[in-house]
Amino acid sequence: MKRIEQSNRVRAKILEVSRKLFVSEGYEKATIRRIIEEAEITTGSLYHFFKNKEEILLAIASEVFNEAGETAERLVGEMDPPLVFAMEVGLQFYLCQKKLTIAETYLAAYKTHGVTDMIGNRGSHRSKILFEKYNPAFDEQEYLIRTLAFRGVFQSLLEEMVHSGKIDRLRMMATVIQLGLTTFGVPKEEMEIALQKTFRLLKERAAEIESLSEGLLEIFVNGR
Repeated sequence: MKRIEQSNRVRAKILEVSRKLFVSEGYEKATIRRIIEEAEITTGSLYHFFKNKEEILLAIASEVFNEAGETAERLVGEMDPPLVFAMEVGLQFYLCQKKLTIAETYLAAYKTHGVTDMIGNRGSHRSKILFEKYNPAFDEQEYLIRTLAFRGVFQSLLEEMVHSGKIDRLRMMATVIQLGLTTFGVPKEEMEIALQKTFRLLKERAAEIESLSEGLLEIFVNGR
């Protein structure tokens, strides 16, 4: 039992240090050697749990992906699929705007095979839950194709945010939400209502959204 507890503590320490380095320095600059030094562990201990830095990133991305969806549902307070989707996208954009190193880490995550698989599998499953009523003829592959296509849009706009920053971010957020809802067959009227509700919530509940975003940031930095 003590050995298991010690093993869990070492793994948790690796993730804790990695999160903080990814946020403070960016994913690319946070080397495996730095993680080992900051966590005060041996090289063998790290590689016992993770084959490489990408696997560490995958573990962190999985937590953030799940929490973003749960946070959006709590904020909306009802199962309104277009609105939940819009808020989920909005919260992630807000988080990336708050710290560009998080946007950089998102970009790094999108370029790794493990995270692509995770987003494909979990994302397509979640898309089916949210949008099945609009797309009764879609099979699993269709949800996967559309989920990956939307991920490409999100990734491209994050790259613009990090490397250029010329596009107004509210306009960027509105457009990416529209593209996402269109991708999953949401009718134009419902899409417009979801957008209006999203921006009204962002304005009327700004303090709560700030708190929820801080919670997401805490997950990103320190884990659950």
